[in-house]
Amino acid sequence: MSAPAERFRPSAWFWPIVPVVAALTWALHEAAHFTAGKLLGYSMWVSMNGSGLVEGTYASTTHSVLVAMAGPLVTYTQAVVAWAVLRRRRSGLAYVVLFLALFMRLAAFAVGISHPNDEARASLDLGFPVWLIPSVACVVLLALTVSRARALRVGWRTNVLLYVVVSVFTATIVLTDPIVGRLIAS
Repeated sequence: MSAPAERFRPSAWFWPIVPVVAALTWALHEAAHFTAGKLLGYSMWVSMNGSGLVEGTYASTTHSVLVAMAGPLVTYTQAVVAWAVLRRRRSGLAYVVLFLALFMRLAAFAVGISHPNDEARASLDLGFPVWLIPSVACVVLLALTVSRARALRVGWRTNVLLYVVVSVFTATIVLTDPIVGRLIAS
């Protein structure tokens, strides 16, 4: 029987890399919505915390669902890749990517109570209950994250501090997004 893995201890670069990984995660998520809309022929706008049609509506429910789910699908892909990396080796960077995917979708779920998030809109468009797709996504991401946190022996202090750092970064994105504005492309 092998000895249990050593407890995960963040290296010196771990904390400074968190905002960089968060910014890239948000950017890739929103870029996926934007790109899906552009590929479908729509004039789109994009910012760090949103994207959408410059004007009008989507031509079909299929288009609406494809654009709504493009961002989450990129986020889920990042999570699965990070989880697979963590199965093979200890990587603080991969853990941050996996944690961020969970955090991002849980935060979107919470905000979705008053303003349906990507998965909730897709769920409604597909005729499912509003919380079906968001709930399944969050449960799967939680299971992936918990499984790797346990295997790495990531302590509760590290996870709490990671939550705080990511929360501050998220608040910064959300609060500055209206000031920074939208990037519009035709």
